[in-house]
Amino acid sequence: MSKLLDAVRRHVPLASEDPLDLLAAGRDLWPRDTLALALGQAPPTPELVCWPERHDQVQALLAWATEAGVPVVPYGAGSGVCGGAVGRPGSVVVDLKRMRHIVDLDQDQHVVTAEPGLLGQHLEDWLKDRGLATRHSPSSIWCSSVGGWAAARSAGQFSSLYGKFEDMVLGMRVATPGGTRTTGVHTPRGEEDLGPLFMGSEGTLGIITSVDIRVVPIAGHRWLRGYAYPNLESAWDAMRSIMQGELHPAVMRLYCPVDTQIGGRLGNKSEPKTPGLVSSLLSRVGSRMVTAIEGLDAIRHRELSTALVAPRLLNRVADGLGQEVMLILGWEGERPLIEAQVQAALPMLSQGRDLGAEAGEHWYDHRHAVSYKLAPIFERGGFADTMEVATTWSRLPGLYQAVREALGRHTVVMAHFSHAYPEGCSIYFSFAGSGELERYDATWTDALEAARRAGGTVTHHHGVGQLKAKAAARELGNALRVYHSRKATLDPGGIMNPGRLFDSPPATTQGPPPPTGDGPLYAVHGRDLLAEVDPWASPEGIRAALAARGLALRLPPDRPLAPWLTAFRPEAFDRHEVPFFGLQARYADGRAARLGVAPRSAAGPDLRWGLLRDAKAEMVEVPLIQLDQPTASLSLAGGQSWSRARSLLRGGLRPTSMTTDHEGTLRVVLAGAAATAQAEHLIQTQGAREAEPSEPSPRAPDLRASARGRSGATAHHRLAASKKEAR
Repeated sequence: MSKLLDAVRRHVPLASEDPLDLLAAGRDLWPRDTLALALGQAPPTPELVCWPERHDQVQALLAWATEAGVPVVPYGAGSGVCGGAVGRPGSVVVDLKRMRHIVDLDQDQHVVTAEPGLLGQHLEDWLKDRGLATRHSPSSIWCSSVGGWAAARSAGQFSSLYGKFEDMVLGMRVATPGGTRTTGVHTPRGEEDLGPLFMGSEGTLGIITSVDIRVVPIAGHRWLRGYAYPNLESAWDAMRSIMQGELHPAVMRLYCPVDTQIGGRLGNKSEPKTPGLVSSLLSRVGSRMVTAIEGLDAIRHRELSTALVAPRLLNRVADGLGQEVMLILGWEGERPLIEAQVQAALPMLSQGRDLGAEAGEHWYDHRHAVSYKLAPIFERGGFADTMEVATTWSRLPGLYQAVREALGRHTVVMAHFSHAYPEGCSIYFSFAGSGELERYDATWTDALEAARRAGGTVTHHHGVGQLKAKAAARELGNALRVYHSRKATLDPGGIMNPGRLFDSPPATTQGPPPPTGDGPLYAVHGRDLLAEVDPWASPEGIRAALAARGLALRLPPDRPLAPWLTAFRPEAFDRHEVPFFGLQARYADGRAARLGVAPRSAAGPDLRWGLLRDAKAEMVEVPLIQLDQPTASLSLAGGQSWSRARSLLRGGLRPTSMTTDHEGTLRVVLAGAAATAQAEHLIQTQGAREAEPSEPSPRAPDLRASARGRSGATAHHRLAASKKEAR
């Protein structure tokens, strides 16, 4: 037994130096490492692997490692694709697979507490038996863990409705070299909530040992359908209209022309796929290459790499297949609410050809399959990878063209669009190339630079790791001061996953200049429903300036935006809400930072909240709603406002506001294309009555959220308190 193994076992009894254990901990699923392994290059391995079973073991190990100067690499299920969880030489890998228990379920508050090593599908199966779900459904759900979801800011396939995983997390317990920290609803009064820093930190600040996750009742009904559109532009318009029409679909997934045609998504499943592709390639490329591309199961070793040495030619041939695309669209929840949303969406879908329910149900039944089909490409001498970027609707066409062109110089490429939001959308590129590390590296270098130049984030939900570290650091710029200042406190010895995420010093550029203009509006991006506003202007001034343009703030503050956001608790809402999109702030030394190029970026932690604390806000970019859309104001008398509000929210309703008066009357304001139909449903089922359409007082308690002032006071706590008072 080595001295290192003996020292570790004093804190974590289950530890190993076995070469097979070290080899398993020496890599995750980063395709570059898979390619290197296929080329005969074994990955470097750590010194030791240990399997803690309790929080106190993890905390004790980190205290020892800090004193001994031993690097520590947290490891979940190993499903990451960016090289973020890889045991490096000289390190101890902390494998969390034995911390896989469900600690608690609060049925009343709809919160489950789970340990980090629990696999996602195991959590969903356990919840399903109790009528609940997280609805966090990444394609890797069978081989990814709860802790990994938080550490990399994961997104599931229903994020347009339920949010990304960070939106579901109400609190965490984290072991750090500087001691145990609790976040979200558990944040000690008066302290900074470090939850946004730990989520997305990829094990560089601490090790997550438990997560409180918001859960929802399993939807009673689901509506899924496919639509064929003549081109991407017409489909993008439909997607944007639906998201900005407050219709809240659970699924919105658009396939590019190549993916649509090669996948045979528009034709009869029993017919051979894309005969046009076969005949075109036969005439232009030759039968051997066609066999390599069309019949993967029959390819001999290395033939695929031969087929992929001419990616530009193959991409040009694929471009000639046609421009028609397929959109998968779906809602879930109570049947009357679904019917209202679908009927309101039909005019927005008028340019599409209805493909029926089969297309949507087929996607749903096979939604996790793609993650397990890439290995044969490596076996046959090529590589395959994916890249997920995101941006606003106005920049989406440019981002798609720029990244597709950059990838297409080196690989055969296709894409789909998913994770749509009112402000923009994610693009998920899939690409394959011949199996050389030089080609792989050149592909990513060009694609990441193209994404940056086109105004997109370099990652939406796969995280940073080693692959995107430089690109993510460049995207965040001076805001990295926030990360480095917290790391100096949480990990003073620099032992946590060194060499990953942001290992280089923060940027020292001057940053963007101050906004120009007198305010309160600096810019309005109507297509994206975003506005850049003065964070110190009065809410009334912002409201009036936006109203003159037919717009309003999605979440109206009761004070200037800068102090309102500083007091805002993201976990306070019963459903996830996005209070602001971007931020520009200036440090005391005159240097500035700007964040927010895309919705829901995963380029490291969410640094916006820390930047609000560390620097003076100069501009806040906030989401908007349109004033000319249908609205409905209802009141529900009879008391028990909190329980009624909770019932409506958990039944799938997404109101603009829910407030109560001193008599206990609940006021619900609905907006969007389905507002009238949803109001009729509430009148018939809840005894609601129409109310005069007036703007609720900013001081009225919004029953979607809690009072802002108390640390840890959330909708869940308020509802529990009201229940006790009722008794």
